[in-house]
Amino acid sequence: MYLPDPRRYPRVNPQNPVIRALMAYLTAPDAATAADKRCALVEQLTSLLAAADHYALNGALTQAPSQEAYKALWQVLREVVEQPPPSGAEWNVLFTIPVILVAGARSPLQLPGRLPEPAAVLALLRQHGVVDADADLLLSPALVHPGDMAAINPALLAQWRDLPYAEAAAALGKAVREAPVQLKNEGVFLRYLVGLARQRRDGAAPLRLGGQVGAWGMPLAQLIGDALQQEGLTLFAIPRAPQPWLAAQDSARATQLETQLQVAVSNAVRSIRSKRRTPAVVLAAHEGGELRITFSSQEDGERWEGFVWPLAPLDSVEQIHGFAEALLRECQVDDVRVIDTVQPDKDGELPFFVTAHIPAKHVEQGS
Repeated sequence: MYLPDPRRYPRVNPQNPVIRALMAYLTAPDAATAADKRCALVEQLTSLLAAADHYALNGALTQAPSQEAYKALWQVLREVVEQPPPSGAEWNVLFTIPVILVAGARSPLQLPGRLPEPAAVLALLRQHGVVDADADLLLSPALVHPGDMAAINPALLAQWRDLPYAEAAAALGKAVREAPVQLKNEGVFLRYLVGLARQRRDGAAPLRLGGQVGAWGMPLAQLIGDALQQEGLTLFAIPRAPQPWLAAQDSARATQLETQLQVAVSNAVRSIRSKRRTPAVVLAAHEGGELRITFSSQEDGERWEGFVWPLAPLDSVEQIHGFAEALLRECQVDDVRVIDTVQPDKDGELPFFVTAHIPAKHVEQGS
């Protein structure tokens, strides 16, 4: 049994020129026509970026008529933002290193919003070949909040790409801000280290983007953990590989939610078993674009806990479902129930959760 996708998409809007170009590309009858239509879509997006028309760009993304259409549009937009400019001997590569912080403390405390020595991070990455030994590269000390990352739109990234290196570095420094972490008990938080590198047209890549975390992962985690450590804090840092700015926001968000789910499953299952009861888990998709997971026991219908995964446009319901079930198998949870119909968002004024003792609701098709 599979979880359904609860997201709804708008109808094709032929009045939107980007959507019109996108659909012409996606419905092209042959490869040659598709290549021509893709070029037309690239021209549309390039024009909007040059005009810094973020409103139109965002409008096109929100009007994508399916997830496949959104993925195609997002991929082309990323290419336009990240590809080298058509002229010029050099340009800037904007990148970020996502960092997941798994933290716990008995008393409320605040984690710093910056690393005191970002040069130590770069030195470690140079040592392991992630950053080229001769690269001109700046890494901001700020630990940036995901919301602040999203606020820097693709048009601004394209502008920074084409600025002289010193101007781009100054603009980046002014745009990002530190985001301390307010901690009560425990939590899983996402922050970004951001930077830029100078790329010469005839030169080697200044850093390696994407891929798996290598041998440098553990020493970098230790370096970050030591920099943020304080009395009464238990902290585990999980740095990810350097990535382009736009790509990192989707992948890091998914990693944060996966980590949060791992913590939630571990805590809930351990708590239920400590009472000598049998855990029962329910997975359900809900109107409004959320997956909700509840943890209860077969023996107790009163007590339960819930976990919510808000679906972003690029999220795969199938992959999230598979990740959750694999995690529950690792924890030897045998009673896992999957609801195969989309459930309501609310029951009256309260969010609705299906549990082992609260049955799913029948929702009329199309309601």
